[in-house]
Amino acid sequence: MTKMSISFFCGIAAAALGCNGVGDDRDDGTSDTDTDTDTDVDTDADSDTDADTESDSFCDELNIPIYNDPARVMLLMDHSSSMAGGNWDIARNAVYDLLTTFAPTSLEFGLDTFPDPTTNGCYVAAPVVVDCGPETEGDIQSSLEGIGTVSMTPLRDALNNFIDPDYAPGCCSTEYNKYIILLADGEDSCGGLVSDLIDVTTTLVSLGIRVIVIGFNVNMSVEQLNAIASNGGTTFTTYLNANDADSLTAAFNTIGTSIISCVFTIGEPDASANPNLVNFYFDDALVYMDEDCSSGSGWRWANDDHTQVEFCPDSCDLLGSGAVDEITATFGCDTIIE
Repeated sequence: MTKMSISFFCGIAAAALGCNGVGDDRDDGTSDTDTDTDTDVDTDADSDTDADTESDSFCDELNIPIYNDPARVMLLMDHSSSMAGGNWDIARNAVYDLLTTFAPTSLEFGLDTFPDPTTNGCYVAAPVVVDCGPETEGDIQSSLEGIGTVSMTPLRDALNNFIDPDYAPGCCSTEYNKYIILLADGEDSCGGLVSDLIDVTTTLVSLGIRVIVIGFNVNMSVEQLNAIASNGGTTFTTYLNANDADSLTAAFNTIGTSIISCVFTIGEPDASANPNLVNFYFDDALVYMDEDCSSGSGWRWANDDHTQVEFCPDSCDLLGSGAVDEITATFGCDTIIE
């Protein structure tokens, strides 16, 4: 787990950004009405009513931790008969490379495949092949070595398994950022419709499990794969296309880098704080909020509780490059939007 220090502050200098100020209107009451014994009525009423309207704008300053929490990633792999002819071997080797690159210190992986490797139809595996957890690389590799290609593509049902928290409790744990990386070469051949895939994907996202899609040597309509990707709750709103070993490894690396860099958990303030009064900075340079990351840079809330923040791809790359020493943020000022 990587920690960075983050400060939430909003003081006088930030008043122009819209801090809620506590006024300090003071009257020092020193109206000198010296009446001399000569008739000079010195009505000096020093109009010293210092209406010192200094408007000392002030917001509480907090030093709080921000965590790049370990993410748990379920590799959900299509090994239907259409993946035969060398594609399955390429996919397995790309997974081995992924594990070597990102496990065990950066990401914790699990594995599931569809259809069930012991059947010859539209059935899905039960229980999960390898649940998410630390040091699962050996189990994943040995499991993949024993699986060949078989039968149909139950895309909807394979995703649907993860709605049940008991199916893969390690992957569904609320303590982690959770992802499914779905690798498939085409559409559901077991009766799943686009609407079904949207429903199951949005349900997974509501449970905190995001879905990223890789289309490998896609041999059927891409509509279903894009329906999953666009509703998967990440910046990968279309499927990542890969046609050979190099492009598949590159797709896995792109996803892995994004997952470990972009989502941070904020300890304080908690969900009761106003999420519209937060601004983030990289080394004092403002990072705008961009709710759909359409600009490529910026940040957005990663969950409905406003306890996690996700930095968009360009900002994420900047963090990953080591160019940012400190992330800070003002709390109490209107969020500045791209």
